[in-house]
Amino acid sequence: MIGKKVIDTKPVTISEAREILMKKVEEKADENNEVDGHQFTYEQNLTIDYVNKFALLSAEDAIELRGKLEEYLTPVQAVKVVDLMPEDLDDLRLIFAKERGNFDTDTLEKILDLLDQYR
Repeated sequence: MIGKKVIDTKPVTISEAREILMKKVEEKADENNEVDGHQFTYEQNLTIDYVNKFALLSAEDAIELRGKLEEYLTPVQAVKVVDLMPEDLDDLRLIFAKERGNFDTDTLEKILDLLDQYR
């Protein structure tokens, strides 16, 4: 990768990644599952399968939920929570086990209430 460098990064949810990948596949794929005359690589096929299996929300809902969660969490933490959709306080605390700082129970319950709206 001579001459290429990362200019900017932005965390995205699995649902958003699925939408991005599916747009690329639909734009470029022909009837033989080839893009620009080349078949998808093994890694690309694995990634497409992964996002199709593990995306729990639509991309629009994931973006909306992530925005609401960012009132309480950092963008990276919000993406983790949206991807995993924990169901109780114990699961939510496990996500933040290695994070610095503690979250009070009231904040965690507000986060769970937001998640319940999108289940």
